[in-house]
Amino acid sequence: MVSDDRMLDMSKTLNILSDSKNNLFQSEQWEDYQEALGNKTFRIKLNDVSVLLIKKPLYKDKSYLYCPKGPVCDEETWSVLKRQAGEIAEKESCVFLRVEPFEISQKIVVDLKLKKVGTYSPNSKQFSPMNTRVLDIEPRDDDILAQMKPKWRYNIKLGYRKGVQVRMSTKLEDLRKFHELSLGLKERGYTPFELAHYERMLYSLTKGKHIALFIAEYENKILSAILVTFYGGVATYLHGASSDECRELMPNHLAQWEAILESRRRGCVLYDFWGIAPDEDENHPWAGITRFKRGFGGEVVKFAGAYDCIFDKKWYSAFHTYNFLRKVTKNEHR
Repeated sequence: MVSDDRMLDMSKTLNILSDSKNNLFQSEQWEDYQEALGNKTFRIKLNDVSVLLIKKPLYKDKSYLYCPKGPVCDEETWSVLKRQAGEIAEKESCVFLRVEPFEISQKIVVDLKLKKVGTYSPNSKQFSPMNTRVLDIEPRDDDILAQMKPKWRYNIKLGYRKGVQVRMSTKLEDLRKFHELSLGLKERGYTPFELAHYERMLYSLTKGKHIALFIAEYENKILSAILVTFYGGVATYLHGASSDECRELMPNHLAQWEAILESRRRGCVLYDFWGIAPDEDENHPWAGITRFKRGFGGEVVKFAGAYDCIFDKKWYSAFHTYNFLRKVTKNEHR
């Protein structure tokens, strides 16, 4: 049974993450980034909150609307969102609206006829993780380190002792080096974005100092690099890449630690490790990275998941059937 104190802590964490002042993915900067990628964006005003919607392609002239990490709505404003999004959808040939609420009541799901996104939903790829690990970085260094596993504290100290250096950068040349490292992760089952994608992210978010690379080097050779965003009180570890060389020097641990320290210097109170295996499943493809993130301490945060608000039932059903047949056929041929 979860204690009352634990429930209060979780509620506080969710409140911080969902606050519009801390939600990068609903910000003007994220909107600029999406437009730089060639996506059309829309804003819906709900009382004092402005909700970002992004138009995403499905097939030929059919698209859908996507609300990243949101919205944060009460029952009344959910209805307004559905109505206004429906008007946009009609003009833009959008089949449905996909939302990623932090929390949502079953009453809203039923009343608005929202459909939980599953394995065979149209374009069922998860954009943001349903499960993450979040670290409180308000305490002193020693108190943050005390949350970590002893081996992780040792690895951070080892990296320093062995001469690993971590520098912060927003230079394109360093982003290209990060991308080169990320290409080597394909063998481990990770598919990185194209370089142009990262370049547009860096350009859009650098203007407000909302992004930085943390590069761990040894003897002028890059061993590890991570891409971290800062917005309001939340820092988010979005992407990472590392070399197989000199892993015994623990560059990955040191890069994360330096990013945590910089995040706190910028006024952040939470460090979001951005994505872990559900229920920390040891058989999940993310099991390895989940163990790595778990070592830094913090708490697991589970979100409500993604839901679809369907505007065109005929096309939604067709895309659902196509996705089902595609995945079943793929599994049969393995």
